[in-house]
Amino acid sequence: MDSTKIWLDKIQHTCRQFGQGYIDIIVDQCEISVIPALSGFSPEITWCSLYEGLPEDIYREQAPLLIRIDLAEQQQVLWLYELAREVSLKAPLLVVVSCWPFSDLADWLRRCIDASHEGRPGVFRFWDTRVFPELFTDILDEAGKAQLKRPALFWSWMDRDRRPAMLEGNGAVASKETCQKIDFSDAQFEAFMCLCDAENFLSTQSLPAHIFATKEAAFSACFNAMQAATKKRILFEEERDTWVMEHLCKHQKEEVIH
Repeated sequence: MDSTKIWLDKIQHTCRQFGQGYIDIIVDQCEISVIPALSGFSPEITWCSLYEGLPEDIYREQAPLLIRIDLAEQQQVLWLYELAREVSLKAPLLVVVSCWPFSDLADWLRRCIDASHEGRPGVFRFWDTRVFPELFTDILDEAGKAQLKRPALFWSWMDRDRRPAMLEGNGAVASKETCQKIDFSDAQFEAFMCLCDAENFLSTQSLPAHIFATKEAAFSACFNAMQAATKKRILFEEERDTWVMEHLCKHQKEEVIH
């Protein structure tokens, strides 16, 4: 089963229902540089670096790119499917469907990226699909959620189990409204680090077979365990990983008994 095709076909079908003739994708170039491929389209494909205007843009080949795919251009659509398959395991695409002009959308997303932690400047890598849904359930406050939802009719990605996922946006029309800087509190930053710890744990540790029905369930449980470990001030990696593993196995046994 070609899960990538099923996902992108579903997005195209939804766009047709909206009367939407294009989609935008965010490509994380940490694993693959796509800039050389972007010069081979006729008509030209519309794209930009989301680090433009930030110090990080000196490494353009590693910057996240916003690329607009014209669904009426078969060359662009075929390339989208090929790219989505190529990056699916290491840096999956994040799709945003928006009615905003490209320049307005790019500017808004750049302002979301240009975040801070207790006033200290930093880069908010919200486009990482491994943690994108948890941003809305566990990390961002209502204002932060609204910032990311505002330009989108919807966001879409493939989850850990290779299933299409979708988050409804606000679908607001483009305006001169200023995007407010997202400033993470210490508590939000700590929770974000627990997401990273959970991702690292699952990539380096082997859970007992069949302990979780899905990869998404495993990640959710691991994230919750990391947060519990942090509250107990179990912070050193080896001790933390051991505690989390014991917590996951114990919790799962209790669920089976009940």
